[in-house]
Amino acid sequence: MNITIHAGMRVLYKHDNKWLAGELEANDCTSIDEKGLYLRIIPKEFIGTKPQYVHTAEINNVFFDSFKLEDWLHEYPEYFMTKDKYIEFIESDDFDRKLENAYVSDGEYGYYQVTKFTRQWLEKQPFDYIVRGE
Repeated sequence: MNITIHAGMRVLYKHDNKWLAGELEANDCTSIDEKGLYLRIIPKEFIGTKPQYVHTAEINNVFFDSFKLEDWLHEYPEYFMTKDKYIEFIESDDFDRKLENAYVSDGEYGYYQVTKFTRQWLEKQPFDYIVRGE
């Protein structure tokens, strides 16, 4: 797998033991020490503004593999749904875990794959949406 890391890239990062969405900041202040390489990240709520503050995260606590959702996807409730609707779906007779391919989402980007199709696992995830794939 080849990842191109760049300013403006949407990422997940660990802050106060929680995963948050943000964007890599363009800066000259990336630092490295004996504990690791640290990147500066603009929290999602400040993207597109002059941020009041940024977070720093060690590179091993940054998840780079996100994908932007196409606008049309929001028009199809069978592919883009709230976490609660998805829980209803996985508990229905129509659900087949062998064929399912889904990702957690913040509504703008998809992040990591749903690996456990249980209410408990889904409720623990820090995002409100699920994007289903083919």
